[in-house]
Amino acid sequence: MTLQVSFYSDAAEPLHFACRLVRRALASGKPVGVCAEPAALARLDALLWSFDAAEFLPHRRWVTGEPHLPGEVLLVSDASQLPHRGLLVNLSHDLPTAAFEFERVLEVVSADDEAVRAGRVRYRAYQQVQARLDHFSARG
Repeated sequence: MTLQVSFYSDAAEPLHFACRLVRRALASGKPVGVCAEPAALARLDALLWSFDAAEFLPHRRWVTGEPHLPGEVLLVSDASQLPHRGLLVNLSHDLPTAAFEFERVLEVVSADDEAVRAGRVRYRAYQQVQARLDHFSARG
């Protein structure tokens, strides 16, 4: 199976955009994990609780070894710790550990120069393993 990677660039508010991606990812029925630095994970955790007043997005910070429930989004700083290899949303500037093992990776890239440079490095890494790549604008 070929890895599918979707890049979403120019995200003005990457965490808000990630909440929308998580909602869509959950609807796909695949297991979902989100990878980011600890500070971003804490902000995302809080945002997922309040993102949509009419909808709950089940999620939690993942602790290795704990059971996880189907339909639950797991938040981690190291993607290799996830108990599944379904769908990964990456909010980090780095290529996630074990990224090439997932069925699908969604890369969120903000508009700042450092994030763009880091996103290009990740894009080239995915190209080298012949992942199927697509790109979308996150503006708007």
